[in-house]
Amino acid sequence: MTQAMRPQLIGLPVLETERLILRAPAATDWPAFLSFRQSARTAFVGGIKKEHQAAEQFASFFGHWVMRGFGRLIAQDRATGAPIGHFGPMQWQDDAEVEFTWSLWSAAAEGKGLALEAARAMRDWVFGPLGLTQARAEVHRDNAASHAIARRLGGQVQADASPNWVDAGSVYRFATAGAA
Repeated sequence: MTQAMRPQLIGLPVLETERLILRAPAATDWPAFLSFRQSARTAFVGGIKKEHQAAEQFASFFGHWVMRGFGRLIAQDRATGAPIGHFGPMQWQDDAEVEFTWSLWSAAAEGKGLALEAARAMRDWVFGPLGLTQARAEVHRDNAASHAIARRLGGQVQADASPNWVDAGSVYRFATAGAA
């Protein structure tokens, strides 16, 4: 099946920042995501995956939107058009709290403030048009960059909470002004 014939997710939000476009995942993002999932960059998000495991994770970007009506968006560099990471909320279980997620796919995107720029746009969308009032983020204990992003997004460490999927780390709580 050619790229032009593949179904596309439509009707998803497009978030724009000064340097990024956060948009629906597309099949053309697969090579960049696979490269990420097979790299040491994944040490804080479950480690290196075999191609079939990465494919299942990539497919979950699409399926989550169908299951929940929200999900992760792909951050695309405005200057190059390249996909550089994924950002957005996920909720695997019906009764689970929504989790903020963010990942840059390559070292070339680091150190420029792009992750924070995308994460802020995602947070504003989640607590704005999406209408959620609270969320959490789980950050590996050794992921200093993600701890900094969580704090700059307004997250507060929840000392009495344990991460669900990170072996050792912190849980950050995010809430809108009116949320408990």
